[in-house]
Amino acid sequence: MPSWDDLKFALALSRHGRMNAAAQSLGINVATMSRRIERLGEILGQPPFVKKADGWQPSPVVTGLLQIAEDIEQRLETEMNSIHAGTAGQSTRLSIGCPPVVSLFVLYPNLANRAGSLADVTYTFTQRVMEDGLGENDLVLQHKRPESGRVLAQRVATLTSSIYRRKSASADAGWVSLSEHYDATPFNQTAYQFFETAPSVRVQSMYELYELIGATEMAGPLIDIVAASNPDLTVVPGGAEVSQTDMWLMYHASRKGDPVVEGTVAWIKDSFSRMQTRKSEVVNFRSA
Repeated sequence: MPSWDDLKFALALSRHGRMNAAAQSLGINVATMSRRIERLGEILGQPPFVKKADGWQPSPVVTGLLQIAEDIEQRLETEMNSIHAGTAGQSTRLSIGCPPVVSLFVLYPNLANRAGSLADVTYTFTQRVMEDGLGENDLVLQHKRPESGRVLAQRVATLTSSIYRRKSASADAGWVSLSEHYDATPFNQTAYQFFETAPSVRVQSMYELYELIGATEMAGPLIDIVAASNPDLTVVPGGAEVSQTDMWLMYHASRKGDPVVEGTVAWIKDSFSRMQTRKSEVVNFRSA
């Protein structure tokens, strides 16, 4: 029978898809990681993973075991956080996965306003934009509602987007968009419909888009809470609220009742709500 130690290695490979990344997450070398997966295969009587072009994928024989392992790990975290909640000075770790634009413009500015019960929590923020699932994160913020898995999900905000340029910019200096990777999103699609021409420049992230529009004559789409941070930007005529994106928060169902998770969820909601009341007024932002 596989032990928890065996399942720990399988869970890491399932999350990362590659031996080197999984090994790094556990603080071991690739050779050790490979041997432990081979050992699990010997116990099960067949390979637990299948090598594909995009990495290692769990085989059907191990799927149920991975779900059990995930549940055990999350329940252990919940129990430990409940214990630590009553222990003064006890440090807890929590990982939040979200788009960089959310961490930079929404969460980081509100770190000082966390509840006192979260003072000893060490947060790790990981960049996630188009990925699905929790991965190794305790909490995830993403632009679409999760379709499956044992997760609790709630919509925490609706972010609107408009077309911006610098106030002093000319109207015919071209425009900038996110890369082709985002072409299927309403954010890119509505910008193409607005400009009706190909973009002059493409960039990989919302923050690059924000910096480029603020530093050049070019126009482009921006989430309104991001654009509000630069008073030199203005909405292009006819370009107000051209698209909107729901922001969903999710965490594993077994973390329900975890005081650190629930306190962090409350802080995240507060971070979005404060965007409405800051001195630099947020344009076209609506809380869900």
